[in-house]
Amino acid sequence: MLPRPKLRLRSLIKPNFWIIALLLLIGLISLVYADGLTMIYQTWNSLTAPRVSFIVRPEKLYLPADGISQLYIDVQVKDRQDQLINGAEITATIINGETVLTDMSNFPTDLSKRVLVQAPQQPQAITLSFRYQQLIKTISLEAFDPTPPLAPIIKAPIDRTVFTTATPIVSGEAPPNTKVEIYIDGVLNTVMPVDESGQFAHELEAAVKKGLHKLSAATMNKYGTNSSTTPAISIEIRTPDPEIDLLNLRIKPNPVTAGKSFQFFVPVSGGTKEVTLLLDNQSYALLDTNNSSVFSGNIPAPYKAGLYQISLIITTKSGDKVIAEKIAPITVN
Repeated sequence: MLPRPKLRLRSLIKPNFWIIALLLLIGLISLVYADGLTMIYQTWNSLTAPRVSFIVRPEKLYLPADGISQLYIDVQVKDRQDQLINGAEITATIINGETVLTDMSNFPTDLSKRVLVQAPQQPQAITLSFRYQQLIKTISLEAFDPTPPLAPIIKAPIDRTVFTTATPIVSGEAPPNTKVEIYIDGVLNTVMPVDESGQFAHELEAAVKKGLHKLSAATMNKYGTNSSTTPAISIEIRTPDPEIDLLNLRIKPNPVTAGKSFQFFVPVSGGTKEVTLLLDNQSYALLDTNNSSVFSGNIPAPYKAGLYQISLIITTKSGDKVIAEKIAPITVN
């Protein structure tokens, strides 16, 4: 009986090992080769691309889709020596949207060119490309629906409301995510945000003087387009006169030497904007340095000895003025 031949495992394993090694080597060479080409390509672009300052600055990013409106785009390109590049070397292209581009002949001397963009007649997105050699800048514009937003509805205050505060709260409804402009006697007083549910409520930003006033409002969308103004309603402001805390009024020193200075402190009610001290036909502004409604100042005394009376002019945040005459005496020696 002949002996059984032994399996030659080594001969089977050895070829497989070299195949795997060959595949790994090919993969490594391919990876290095690809990265090398990428690096060479990037280096070449870096060396050949012009080192310039390339600025594209639109007047604004939107315009009404009315077929009439226009906006301009400023382009400034400078080389590495900070020299301005001629606009003829810069091209403007419409990538998306319906518009017309025109190179303007008159523009500031620090620009390479100024391009005029014509509004389309339908709302749409507009994409423009500006190219100088290998450099490209892209900007996006929006041509929006020029229809004015709906006017707001003022829910409060109602007509002929009387307020004891100079900054009453105004509330109502308007198109969501817009702003409402509040006018007092035709003058813009406050701009209020409208939330996603179409509600707004905010106190007036600027205090209103005593008396009768007309309040109206208009909606303004994000493009700055205003609605018609609401019919005006009447409101009356009856704020109380400012109060002076005479018990805590201080004069240091008193008496004071003629020609010297003295410190004056006077607490007043909230809502006071300015306090002016009157003494011997002279006026001196007092300051509320700590925002505590305590106004003070370093006041020069008269040069002649005698008994003098101090008066105050108090101005509220709404602009109303009240004169408090002879509220405190001071003796000058």
